[in-house]
Amino acid sequence: MDMSYLDLLMAQQEEVSEAEGGGGVWVVADLSTTPFDHAQAELKAGVVDGAVAPVTLEALGMARTLADALGAYVYGVLLGDGVSGLAQTLYQAGADGVRVADHPSLARFALEPYLAVLADLFEAEQPEVVLFGATGAGQELAARLAQRLGGGLIEHVTAVRLDEATRTVEATFPIYGGEYFEIAACPEARPQFLTIEPGAFPAPFIDSYRQGEPTMIEVEPVEPAVRVLGPAEDFEPPALALAQAPVIVAAGRQAGDFELVRQLAAALGGRVAGDRGARDAGWIGPEQVVDVRGVTVAPQVYVAVGIRGDTFHDAAIADARFIAAIHPDPDAPIFQVADLCLEAEPAEVLPALLKALRG
Repeated sequence: MDMSYLDLLMAQQEEVSEAEGGGGVWVVADLSTTPFDHAQAELKAGVVDGAVAPVTLEALGMARTLADALGAYVYGVLLGDGVSGLAQTLYQAGADGVRVADHPSLARFALEPYLAVLADLFEAEQPEVVLFGATGAGQELAARLAQRLGGGLIEHVTAVRLDEATRTVEATFPIYGGEYFEIAACPEARPQFLTIEPGAFPAPFIDSYRQGEPTMIEVEPVEPAVRVLGPAEDFEPPALALAQAPVIVAAGRQAGDFELVRQLAAALGGRVAGDRGARDAGWIGPEQVVDVRGVTVAPQVYVAVGIRGDTFHDAAIADARFIAAIHPDPDAPIFQVADLCLEAEPAEVLPALLKALRG
């Protein structure tokens, strides 16, 4: 059977007609991958190493779900200098329309210039919902925009549900250091501003054939109130946040030699983490605990070494793309959620695995 027509079909690009403005769910392309990245001189707004920040893609996936339920459009917003080419990434991640403010005055994040552009845009477009990443820049902008536009704000959101009758987003967020969660809503305030916790939502499917023509925003330069003189001497930028790490190797009580876990993470180019048992053993700090009461992650690869698994831990890795688990107990709950299960003592397996990885 001649299937060549399928290749022709797949090769055709889907042109997205620019959605008319007004209402809708808007996503502002995030300014950083960590709360401190926007302070780095080489960082351009909305992009990190020439790519849209991961939390922006996660927000677009959530925006698509909300917009479909509301019968609304999804819009992306890019601000920066030389960022117009990144508009296609937002279309491919699900945006129906993209607005781009591309101007030298926006090359580096500063509150006043960015706030001026976004406030004018949202005053004109009257969005229902606006999403930011829960990073330093995103938090600053969302709070000030909510105050200026009379909207409501919920920060560090980890889950959402929609009251379709009132078109109100009900958002879940952690309190008391993640020990508990609360649900809040802004039933009367509009727009509804949400800052999305990085790694809390899965990234959407990227349709590489989807493209569109963005609308350019005219930028009137605004002088920032704070002038950046340069990086501080001996400043070391923080490591990539655990929630954004593409590869994580996590230890549990049955891990055995924790140094082997560290070596495995280094060999895979990943981050070291663990469950609460690993923290109790003194192997990791509280910021490395994978748990719904600690850090929720969604890596491409998650390797659980000696982690038995429980409700809190397993829920925190539910969005991982691939889970490999090593544990001596065949009845360990972690095996119920893992894609690759190895019933063995980690101390017996890891040396051979490291040898194979090192060639």
